Amino acid sequence: MKRFTLSLAALLLTAATGAAAGRDCHILLTNDDGVAGPGLAAMASGLDGLCTLLVVAPDRDRSGAGHSLDAARDGLLVSPVALADGRPAFAVSGTPAEAVALGLLALNQGQKIDLVVSGINPGENTGNAVYYSGTVNAGMEALLRGTPAIAVSQDRAHGKDFTQAAALARKLVERALDRPLPPGTMLNVNLPAAPRGAPVLSAAGGSTVAIQRLDREDLGDGKARYRVVLGEAPPCTDGDACAYRAGRTTVSPLTLDRTARDSMTDIGRWLEDVR
Repeated sequence: MKRFTLSLAALLLTAATGAAAGRDCHILLTNDDGVAGPGLAAMASGLDGLCTLLVVAPDRDRSGAGHSLDAARDGLLVSPVALADGRPAFAVSGTPAEAVALGLLALNQGQKIDLVVSGINPGENTGNAVYYSGTVNAGMEALLRGTPAIAVSQDRAHGKDFTQAAALARKLVERALDRPLPPGTMLNVNLPAAPRGAPVLSAAGGSTVAIQRLDREDLGDGKARYRVVLGEAPPCTDGDACAYRAGRTTVSPLTLDRTARDSMTDIGRWLEDVR
């Protein structure tokens, strides 16, 4: 892998595929499974003809990277690569969030990106998975940069067939281009194993990541390795995790704001005597 040069970025951006006649728009496409992930290629193919497409993704699988920025301090290495169908892309030695930041701040060559699209991820990202998901947090990085985003995931039961998810993603992207999402908002989209009915708007909620136990392996000299064993997620009563389990395709609007606004008054009283 070699360090990225400005002239190469300009060359590949000019060669980016998918510019649509009559529509002047630019989409940054990424994922968390790595630039060789089949879901990324399927999404790129599904977006053909909509906009000029700039593909920037991690150079390897970074699933579960969340919103981490663990490579930027040492410099991000970028290599020109090609997807399975030959379309140009950039492979980045960083996390999904770092790939998005790089795409929006450097590889776009000053061109405004209208929308960031992340996916298609093999495996759902509903409920509390949004805190761990590199797919979702690639979109969150876009929001930090003032760019709307859509993250798309599908149930692992689909295997390497991304047809349904790609078709839905295209419809949502077309809608987002024609009717922009509210400022500071991204969409988290999840396609279940056997979708039932039309997509439903759902608040993010419920538990999908359930650590059942930690198995200990003694390595000697006081060292040990603990392996995470996942179990069935606990029952849920509300949120996108529940709708997803009921077979519905979920669309959840997410924002960056984590402030507990309902607690502001109570915490204010709690702080009154603190000096």
